[in-house]
Amino acid sequence: MKNILHITPDFNYSCGRSKLVYLYLKYFSSKKDYQSHFITNGGDSLERLNVISNLKFEIMNFSTGIKNLYHVRSFYKNIKEYIFDNKISLIHTHHRFPELIANQVVDGVNAKTIFSTHGFVKGFKGISFKSDRIISVSNSVTDYLTGKYHINPEKVITLYNPAEKYQPTNDEEIMLLKKKHSIPLNKSVILFMGRINNSKGYDVLIKAYKIVHLKLKDTILLLSGNDESRKIHYKSSSIDSHIKILKPNSESYKLYSIANIVVLPSRSDSFPFVMIESGLFKKPFIGGNTGGIAEFIEDGINGLLVDPENPQVLAEKIIYLLNNQQIGRTMGEKLNEKVNRLCDYNNYFSEVEKIYNSLLKD
Repeated sequence: MKNILHITPDFNYSCGRSKLVYLYLKYFSSKKDYQSHFITNGGDSLERLNVISNLKFEIMNFSTGIKNLYHVRSFYKNIKEYIFDNKISLIHTHHRFPELIANQVVDGVNAKTIFSTHGFVKGFKGISFKSDRIISVSNSVTDYLTGKYHINPEKVITLYNPAEKYQPTNDEEIMLLKKKHSIPLNKSVILFMGRINNSKGYDVLIKAYKIVHLKLKDTILLLSGNDESRKIHYKSSSIDSHIKILKPNSESYKLYSIANIVVLPSRSDSFPFVMIESGLFKKPFIGGNTGGIAEFIEDGINGLLVDPENPQVLAEKIIYLLNNQQIGRTMGEKLNEKVNRLCDYNNYFSEVEKIYNSLLKD
């Protein structure tokens, strides 16, 4: 039996890192040769762990920032004990603090380490990325790590995030979903999914939507995610009723089915799940011209790219797609084809199993 321990902080719905860890746990729980273990510090999506069979998980006290200085000693002790008690053979971390501790712990135990890097990180150059293998979510992240952190390219494996297929939503469910969220059937829905913060460009989207709404009144802007900004800028009373913020949950993916356009004008993004999920639902996608978005989206073919600092241009592209729905449908279909080809769920985890087996064999 191969005992694999995953560690990540803040296990939340509107978090791509948490989404990927969830897919890992779900996939390997069905494999008889693996026993999945999971450690986190909490989050709003712990309930989804209940549907995963054959999973052992614990909540431990650690953080994501400078506060971890207070947790180093206790976290090291707890992780070391957990590894011994559960005969862990491989530790797969998804944040740099757990990675740091994992690579200190394994000095005294017979275990391998692997680290999934989910973004363009900064600082801590001398103590980061010491794992036996590193999985990067895009070529842009890989180039960044090997260039800025001088990581041996042979240690890094690039794997695009996997696309989890969803049950299709029928017309009746779409009508009920719109009714649930008080969205008139004749309104076009512009959907933003993910963490509502500066890096995702939510503020640019709000400004762009104000321009869109002046020309196209029958539109709704739907923001689904945790408000990390704590200062949503849409105080103009004339459009308040046309912007809705929804707390993410296990069925948030259904919102894609009622969207006319999906927009993610990120300032920085490694390879967002929102982009590939838009493709799964064949929705036209507009993304920030940056990182893994610019790597995957072919502008004008399977989506549109936009300068994340230019709300006027973003508004023009939203209006263009709303006024040219057949073009949008074609882009959505082409994005769907690329997602199915390059982000296949089973292919992804087959590659991960090869990585795991090569490490455990060594």
